[in-house]
Amino acid sequence: MSQGPDKHRSALPGFLKNRRTVQLVALILANVYFLNFLRFLPCGYLQCSNCVASTFTCPLILFQRGAVMASTGMLSTGIGAKVIASMAAGLAMLMAFGAALGSWACGWLCPFGFIQDIVYRIRALKFRLPLWSGHLRIPLFVALGIALPYLTRSLFFCDICPSGTVNRLWQQAAGIPLFFKTPEGIVAMVSIGVLLLITALSVFTSRPFCTILCPIGGLHGSMNSISGMYLKVDRDGCRDCGLCQTKCPQGIDPSKEPSHSLCTRCLECTRTCRHIKLDIRI
Repeated sequence: MSQGPDKHRSALPGFLKNRRTVQLVALILANVYFLNFLRFLPCGYLQCSNCVASTFTCPLILFQRGAVMASTGMLSTGIGAKVIASMAAGLAMLMAFGAALGSWACGWLCPFGFIQDIVYRIRALKFRLPLWSGHLRIPLFVALGIALPYLTRSLFFCDICPSGTVNRLWQQAAGIPLFFKTPEGIVAMVSIGVLLLITALSVFTSRPFCTILCPIGGLHGSMNSISGMYLKVDRDGCRDCGLCQTKCPQGIDPSKEPSHSLCTRCLECTRTCRHIKLDIRI
């Protein structure tokens, strides 16, 4: 049986089938100044809210603020109740995105994922990170995004987050030489180093930040098997040729593990094999 393309392989409407277009539109809408009245809404994917133009609030900063306030004993105060409510809202938004879309939001909406995808297009010798590395994301966030903020009383994950570093650089470029002379400058240099390392790795391997560090991707990926948007595999038609695994940027075998936590629903596998398609269940 032919392994050619299938015109009906995707459950997405036509205007949502071009991933680069969707990513670009999502990047613009997430950073539109005149929409920042929506800043009270936590985002369902990684979106730095340090930017003055940011439309939404990053849910990760909400958890860090809660950890900082818990360490100072302020959660029992009136403002503490608001922080707890914002943390609950952030978690609810992430769970809603994960239940509805799985990791599709990571592959199609996340601005920093889009940046990594663009860098990965640079011609170079490519390699894939081991699949087990995806299990590091949530434990690392517990350490960097909750434990260290609690101990240091600082937004530690935000301080080193490469997405936040991009925003700080373009907003504060003129003051960087002076800023480096302050104690906070050390943290700034570390964050720039992390950004450069992630960017360099993105040339050679697909989405290193998403694979190893992003807790949102870890949460959404863990919900791929139960999400409303999923990969449907025709087991009877599959010939185990391995083409889908070859085309997968993460090295996943979608024919055997269509709900793998590292799958970002980029749909490269559906473009190479007509026996795999995106489907939607209600």
